[in-house]
Amino acid sequence: MMKKALLPLAIAAVMPMSAMAVGPIDGKIYGKANVTIVNDDTDSSGSSSADEWSLNSNASRVGIKGKAELSDGFYAIYKAEYEIFIDDGQKASNQTFSQRNIYVGLSGSYGTVFAGKHDTVLKLSQAKVDLFNDLEGGDVKNWMSGETRANNVINYTTPTISGFSASFMTVLGENNDSTKDQDGLLDSYSMGVSFKQDDLYLAIARDENIDSSSGADDFVDITRLVASYSMGDFTVGAIIQTAEDGDNFSGNVDNTTNDSYDEDSYTLSLSYKVGSWKYKFQYGESETEVKASGTKTTDEEVEAMILGVDYKLAKNTKVYGYYSVIETDNNLTNTSVDDTVFGVGMEHKF
Repeated sequence: MMKKALLPLAIAAVMPMSAMAVGPIDGKIYGKANVTIVNDDTDSSGSSSADEWSLNSNASRVGIKGKAELSDGFYAIYKAEYEIFIDDGQKASNQTFSQRNIYVGLSGSYGTVFAGKHDTVLKLSQAKVDLFNDLEGGDVKNWMSGETRANNVINYTTPTISGFSASFMTVLGENNDSTKDQDGLLDSYSMGVSFKQDDLYLAIARDENIDSSSGADDFVDITRLVASYSMGDFTVGAIIQTAEDGDNFSGNVDNTTNDSYDEDSYTLSLSYKVGSWKYKFQYGESETEVKASGTKTTDEEVEAMILGVDYKLAKNTKVYGYYSVIETDNNLTNTSVDDTVFGVGMEHKF
């Protein structure tokens, strides 16, 4: 047993130092550390309130990505990105890392194709309109559906031609039973077209029968319109979308249980840069109605407003603060919840 234990050390001893030092020569390690100190004050009508301080890791991540040229202008591409948890070191018990976008594919003059786990085309269509992405009480996922990272995807993206680019992603459900039917190649998909020229960005995207991850078997159809425009240091953006129940919503393949989902939502954002400072404002609203067996189980309206400011210490490092108020009105119970979040933090990209 001792000889077996010493074998790896012996191999390492005779290996050239250069061989041990060689890394992924066609790729690079990258990441982002983003931490905030947050105060979350929740006031619920008809029940007790909660006020707590916490340290948030805000989807901090580390990854490796790259490409290897196979022939002239034709590449193998890959990415393996994982969320890390700076606040407490783990997402759950014994889970130090959580998968984010992970894929392998090919890229060339005819476009890019990859397979793996990835943000949907609809989620990516928002570009940088969401000014408080990943922040508690700020991210648009607090009032809009569609912020989905899907498993088992195959994606194709066209080359950019005159500012236009299109993507199509099929999501293989790998599931066929009495309550869900996702065994086909195109049972679930996400697609979109975008246009980027100078300071103007436009996009339209569609999710068809995509699991929104907001609940058990919540497969939804979403149409999203996105626009942003920069005028010097001033940028304005907007997201408008509608969502409804998909084929497999709540496990209902043929709509025989009369379950339904309806959501109308939008987000507006404004930012203004002055030297190293960036001032930000974001506003959003949504109306959501859910029915189970024909009976309304959810009827709520959400209104969100967020103010924030960033200060750049260097190209890849900033400190920031923000204040958000999200009010949720439950029309079924005539109650409301006011969630107020104040946070200060630091972000460093590497």
